[in-house]
Amino acid sequence: MKEHQPALDGVRAIAVLLVVLFHLGLPWMGAGYLGVSVFFTLSGFLITSLLLRAPVPLRQFYARRARRLLPASTAVLAAVLLAHRHGEFALVPNLRAELFGSLFQVANWVQLAGGSSYAGLFGRSAMFTSPLEHFWSLAIEEQFYLLWPIALAVLRRRRYAVYMVTICFAVAAPLIAWRWGADAAYWSTPSRLPELLVGCSAAVWLQRRPTLSPNVRWLAPPAVLTIVACSALFPSDAGPAFSGWLSPFALVSVALLIGLQVPGPVRTLLSVRPLVWLGTVSYGLYLVHWPVFVLLRQHGWDLAQWRGALVAVGLTLALTVASYWLLERPIRRATWSAAATGRFAMVAVGAVLVGVVAMPVSRGFLEADTSTLQAAAIDVSQPMTALRTVSPSTSTSTSTTVAVASEPPVPHEVVLPVPPTPARPVRVMVVGDSTAFYVGQGLAGWAVQHPQHAQVDLTWCQGCGAILDGTITSFDAESFVATSRSVLQETLPEQIERVHPDVVMLMITVNDVADRSWDMGEGVLTPRDERYRMRMYSQYRSLTDSLLAMGVPTVVWTIPPVPTTEFEARDLREADRYERQHDVIRQVAADVVPPVGAAVVLCEMDDWLRTAGHSGDVGWRPDGTHLTEQSAGWLVDRWLGPWIVGVAVG
Repeated sequence: MKEHQPALDGVRAIAVLLVVLFHLGLPWMGAGYLGVSVFFTLSGFLITSLLLRAPVPLRQFYARRARRLLPASTAVLAAVLLAHRHGEFALVPNLRAELFGSLFQVANWVQLAGGSSYAGLFGRSAMFTSPLEHFWSLAIEEQFYLLWPIALAVLRRRRYAVYMVTICFAVAAPLIAWRWGADAAYWSTPSRLPELLVGCSAAVWLQRRPTLSPNVRWLAPPAVLTIVACSALFPSDAGPAFSGWLSPFALVSVALLIGLQVPGPVRTLLSVRPLVWLGTVSYGLYLVHWPVFVLLRQHGWDLAQWRGALVAVGLTLALTVASYWLLERPIRRATWSAAATGRFAMVAVGAVLVGVVAMPVSRGFLEADTSTLQAAAIDVSQPMTALRTVSPSTSTSTSTTVAVASEPPVPHEVVLPVPPTPARPVRVMVVGDSTAFYVGQGLAGWAVQHPQHAQVDLTWCQGCGAILDGTITSFDAESFVATSRSVLQETLPEQIERVHPDVVMLMITVNDVADRSWDMGEGVLTPRDERYRMRMYSQYRSLTDSLLAMGVPTVVWTIPPVPTTEFEARDLREADRYERQHDVIRQVAADVVPPVGAAVVLCEMDDWLRTAGHSGDVGWRPDGTHLTEQSAGWLVDRWLGPWIVGVAVG
């Protein structure tokens, strides 16, 4: 094989274009992630060809790899750190762990160890998307680069051993998928090694065949068409990448590489200067594009629309060119010794490592502000006197509003003043799911600013629902239902007995509208089914009655904002499901006859957000479901805090 083939840069260009188009979210490019597989096979092919053609000492090989790969990757990690310090990527779960994983080339294992999470239900939301998700593939390549030169030195005189190793890993990949699931098939190093090893085997095969028949050029046209067609037609969440069967696809990539070894029409096409240039900068382009795309999406850009796509691609190309000319190319062409390269690499990695260790600890998705919650917690040592109000003239509270943000109320918001100070702080307990978490934490912040008006406790769990039987079929929710049962039937009664709240505010959203099965004979039901509705009503009514029986003076059922999230579970995107849940809540509030001195009240939060124009505002609900800490503070300061104190005092 020739030392440099422009057409192979063209292959890089095709591969990175597939990935970029896929990450833009274009509907006609459902499996552009196959471009990564092409990269893997090409990398195995090129590295093995290099090592077979001109064996080099390991120190020199690793120094070259470091000069080629580390500058751009450490620069991207440093940029993500800097952006995080300025408030970006604040709700990304486990960002610190992903930074460590990316820095030490084990990002794929960090991804795999993270497993599924509650944030996964909102997987299409940019606010939870890591800017480092793409480092998993770089980690696999780096692990390969570390081990393969040593393995090839052992196997180089036994070329058939290379083929056998490739076959063994190709057989192992679907077994890994069968035993450990789709995530392991996609992210684990052993399951993705076959794609690299197929390229290695092709390089070994070609070494013994310095002259190829001109007819091999006809392998290239069907191969490149198959790659593009599979990338367009395969689904985004299923297929060979998730079942361990990418080895056959790697054979298609190898057919393309072999077909390019002799002159032909595809070789000519892939050698045109724009494609060669794009392939030359493809590594930096791959590194830069994903953080840029995530950042733009978190600021409300729709990259599947042409304006958003142009901005995203333009910004990516500008940063890629700057990285290539100012950083990658000069360092790659440097004549440092292997020892000097090692020292520079250690300094660069060490600097980023210090930044990761010292990065400000921010609260990601559902990470509690413990200091605020502790400061606002209900003080059980205070006597439970009546909640009669004190005359405004004798009130010691001088605050009428809390400056939680600089954004002024919009004209059509309902803004309530802080009510007169009660005789003692109102004891508020917020109960529910992750939407209740953010509202409860906002109430806690308001209570800290108004300590004479309210004290707040928060009892919640991820995916909390009040329907405690049946099986959710929309997604894997077994653990959520089990935790909900524990929280509502065990933790909540204990907390009520301990703190004696004046108000229990219930807020439940997603899980109670998901498809459910109670009986195999009746099949899967939706909230549109009367049998589903009656079961929801029964359990909501039972929860309300039990709270009143425990002596809670005021039970507040919240009508939560209807989500606009592009949930992974498609049925959860249907707005009418939430409207039916709201109807049940209203019926429960109307039907319950509370004891004398008690009340069941509706909190029309959905109506307030709609009237105020914030229901679809990404600044208020970036993922379409959850309020942020800031927007929850705005909501509580302008309306909910004064409202709930007024409800309790009467």
